[in-house]
Amino acid sequence: MLPLRLEMKNFLAYRSPDPVRFEGIHLACLTGSNGAGKSSLLDAITWALWGKARARRDEELVHMGQNDMYVMLEFEQVGLVYQVIRRRARSKSGSGTLDLIAVGEDGTPNNISEPSMRATQDKINRLLNLDYETFVHSAFLQQGKADAFTTKAPRERKQILSDILGLARWETYEDAVKAVIKEIDTEINMRKLQIEELEAEISKEPALKDALAEAEQQQQEAEAALCLAEEALKQVEHAPNELRAALKTKADIEQRLRGYDGDLKAAANEIARQEQRAAGYAAVIAAQGEIQAGYAALQDARAADHALADKLIQLSDLDAQRHALERQLDEARAELKREISSHDATIRSLDRTINAAQPDALEDLRIEIAALALLETERASRDTQLNALKNERTDLEATNRTLLPEMNQLKDRIERLKAAEGALCPLCGQRLTEDHRVTLLDQLQTQGTTRGDTFRATQARVQTITADSKTISDSITDIRVKLQRLTDLQKKEGELKSSVDNANAAELQLDEVRARRDAAQETLDGEAFAADVRAQLAALDGQRTALGYDSNQHSAARQGLETFHEFEARQKELEIALEALPDAQLALEGAQARRERLLTAQAEEREQLDALGGEIAKLEVLVREEQSRRTEVNHQRIAHDTAYRKLVNAQQALKAIEDGRIRKAELEARLAIRRQDRAVYDELKLAFGKNGIPAMIIETAIPELEASSNRLLSRMTDGRMSLMLNTQREKITGGVAETLDIQIADELGTRAYEMFSGGEAFRVNFALRVALSQLLARRAGAQLRTLFIDEGFGTQDEEGRNKLVEAITAIQDDFDLILVITHIDELRDSFPVHVQIEKTGEGSRISIR
Repeated sequence: MLPLRLEMKNFLAYRSPDPVRFEGIHLACLTGSNGAGKSSLLDAITWALWGKARARRDEELVHMGQNDMYVMLEFEQVGLVYQVIRRRARSKSGSGTLDLIAVGEDGTPNNISEPSMRATQDKINRLLNLDYETFVHSAFLQQGKADAFTTKAPRERKQILSDILGLARWETYEDAVKAVIKEIDTEINMRKLQIEELEAEISKEPALKDALAEAEQQQQEAEAALCLAEEALKQVEHAPNELRAALKTKADIEQRLRGYDGDLKAAANEIARQEQRAAGYAAVIAAQGEIQAGYAALQDARAADHALADKLIQLSDLDAQRHALERQLDEARAELKREISSHDATIRSLDRTINAAQPDALEDLRIEIAALALLETERASRDTQLNALKNERTDLEATNRTLLPEMNQLKDRIERLKAAEGALCPLCGQRLTEDHRVTLLDQLQTQGTTRGDTFRATQARVQTITADSKTISDSITDIRVKLQRLTDLQKKEGELKSSVDNANAAELQLDEVRARRDAAQETLDGEAFAADVRAQLAALDGQRTALGYDSNQHSAARQGLETFHEFEARQKELEIALEALPDAQLALEGAQARRERLLTAQAEEREQLDALGGEIAKLEVLVREEQSRRTEVNHQRIAHDTAYRKLVNAQQALKAIEDGRIRKAELEARLAIRRQDRAVYDELKLAFGKNGIPAMIIETAIPELEASSNRLLSRMTDGRMSLMLNTQREKITGGVAETLDIQIADELGTRAYEMFSGGEAFRVNFALRVALSQLLARRAGAQLRTLFIDEGFGTQDEEGRNKLVEAITAIQDDFDLILVITHIDELRDSFPVHVQIEKTGEGSRISIR
């Protein structure tokens, strides 16, 4: 896991600082005053990844006075870029969210979070192959917890080492093997029970053979009895069908007789209806003269009404046209009033626009913007100065990093030359005279002095550049604060300019709108509008007078229509009677003939019904005999089926016994195979157990851990100290116990780690913790590319601190990023990149130099 970018909001000492970008940083120190938030920066990383930090509760991490917090960490893992975003609110419910986002090569985010925070956290752990506990015991030397590994109990140390080596997977393998063994045991026991059950079934074979012989005899006897019963049934089996046919014929005849009754009744009704109909038509024809006279009078009144109605319709059309023209005249008048009202509203709006303009304020604002534009030019100049100073400081620091090992090498050569005894040079191995020694010492000391003077002058210049850079940076900050108003002022300038431009345009438009308003008012007051509509109204009034419609004549015609109205229907009745009387007389004769035919057919059906009754009585006797014989057949068929089932069951039981013998052989073969499998998995269980492969891995890792630790410890103590790790120790009661003891060897002998304290203990702690980090990166597959070191240098003297810096420099190639937290100025200047934390009233701020 390699951090790329860190964003925070309301996290501990931070309100809303600029994002921290780690790209391009390899070895850096994190500095700042006590309480500024140095350790909080690393807390933000662990809280984003695992939801854990030094605080006991998440609510304690929220910035004082704020209600929520947010941390986003962007990091690289095996060539891919991810973002973890964690949020938390300060509330009773403690609500929070966690998102995991994969960032594509084109920068496109893809949310790959799980449905719950717990599932998403598990996914992050799997992605990193690292949990919080393993991280803080290896890659993160927390403030005051550099001894978090060494002060653990020996068994706990071994467990931490197991976690770093990823030995938990072997426990998973062991559990899986145990589960398989349990399945095999279950299957073996089940197979044994199945074999016992099959043996019990096979023992029943003799009894089943006897039952088979008995079933065969019973089946033969039942089949013979069934054949006799079926032959007797065939002799009378036709009776039910013939009886059903006879009964159906009887029912059909009875149905037809009921139909004849209804038809005769209908024929009588039809005869009466036709007689009544013919009499009615004759009565209407008798009043023919009276009806025709009344109908002629009705026609005369109807003609007069139609003529007057046409004139009334024309009059109504003229009235409708007049009303429409009057509405057009009213609409023209209303349109003029709306036009005048619109002009009045436009005049008021233009007056407001003119009054709202502020030309004086616009001019003042432009003067202020011009002054700020000069500040922008000054800020750009100071940025250029600051970048030049930074480049110069980088070059000077690179020079000093080159000079420092050269000075140390010269110092070492001088010390060795001074301490040399004999006639051989300790530097080149050639013969060495005293004069040559003195000359050589003078040359080396001159070179050392020159390099020292250059080193000190460079350091002094770096300090001067640092002070000048801070002064320029502070001035740039002040200018940026002032320039923050520029955008608002420019926006306000645009608003004022727009207002003045609008006022100028409004003054030009105002006179034109007033002239149009006065012209419209004059037209309205003089009624000088809609002349064509007024002409059309006058023409309509002339047409209405010329029409000559008389409403009294129209009323008389309507009275005549009402008086002779009944002769309309009587004329229709007369026409129908004249036409329909012959048809009614023919229909009466037809109904009388149909009644005679129905009476003849009814008598014939009654004779057929009487003959069918005797035949049905004979068939009923045969049907009862058929039922008796069918019952006997059914009884014999049941007996036959029962005997047959007994026979089949006996045959199937014997077949099952034969199949059981085959199945038993198969089960015994399978049982033998599973017993062999059980033996193999027993061996795997031992191999995956803690005394198997995991123990072998730990034993092979211990020398690697010792070697890495001793390389650092030797560098930090000039070869004076070394450590040794023991994984077993003898018990007082006999045997050995699993452990992870730390033994330290120095000039006083070999002692347990617990016998050391202060600076020496810290060096051991540091060496072990860094070695654990390297081991994790190589063994656990966690892709550990980052090392965080939080304080711990206060227990060391100046030489000890220098040795620690040398050790950190020596291991820098093992990690992509090493971040050291310190507030000691001498240590800060030993690192090429500084991450500076500055505490302000608005929360801590972060800058990288």
